[in-house]
Amino acid sequence: MEIEGVIIFDAKSGIPLFSKLKSDIDPSLFSGFIAAIGHFSNELKLGGLSSFSTEEKVIFLAPHDNVVTALVAPKKPEYQQAYALAKELGMEFSNKIKIKAGAPPEANIEFTAIVDEFMRKIRHPFISRAADFLHKKYGGEVSIKARMMRESGTEDIMDILINLGVKNDSGSKSGKKRPLAEMLSENFIFCKVVDGRISRAEVIDFVESLGGYGARIFEKEELKFVPYYPSRAIIVAREFSPEAIEFLKKLPRQNNKPMVEATMFSLRRESFLRCPLDLYEWRENGEPDEVVLD
Repeated sequence: MEIEGVIIFDAKSGIPLFSKLKSDIDPSLFSGFIAAIGHFSNELKLGGLSSFSTEEKVIFLAPHDNVVTALVAPKKPEYQQAYALAKELGMEFSNKIKIKAGAPPEANIEFTAIVDEFMRKIRHPFISRAADFLHKKYGGEVSIKARMMRESGTEDIMDILINLGVKNDSGSKSGKKRPLAEMLSENFIFCKVVDGRISRAEVIDFVESLGGYGARIFEKEELKFVPYYPSRAIIVAREFSPEAIEFLKKLPRQNNKPMVEATMFSLRRESFLRCPLDLYEWRENGEPDEVVLD
């Protein structure tokens, strides 16, 4: 779901305490308008107002203690999800921000990071839940819908990119300097997420894409494209098709885990690239099941 704006305002006065809006709307006018509608609803004994809509927008109102959180969204069916989000945002705001009377919305700008995180979750709900699971399991810094650069200069989108933050040692056991690409590669986990059944073609496309990304880095005053590869690759799907499983069974194995090797890529053949491929089938109740190939 797309959220176009968030305003948190004082329930009694209607004064905005926090605002993040896409369009050029005056937060004070907006919150005053919302507060007036709420008071009007109470006067008519219609009960608390939880949402109302115009021809194009839906405004969700979630009261919590002394604040009301308003979400502005396009008129689409996912109303309940947005209302639950608004309730949670209001609770977070009340718990984390000390409300000061008359303070402008800019005074609570530190709340923006929390709002951005909630926006991410509601825009990509399944990927966000997968990201939370993967972060818990593998650690690192997790990015959703990360932009990945190819040597040609074009960009792809990786569903989830995990940066493990490995402190690289430029030396090797033999005393030779390690390639920069090899050191970079130790940091990353590439993840494919499918909210449904993943096909053989999707698995192959993901595996073949792993060798095509990198970064432009200045080296000796020259801008070079340095490739990086994943130290691990992960696929999370609700279900793996039988054809996908058959393909995965044909991959090399290590400790009964499928491995992705450099020789599988059409673009690069770096000898150090050999990473495990972890497979998970999603479960709505409980942790995802790791797929074990027979």
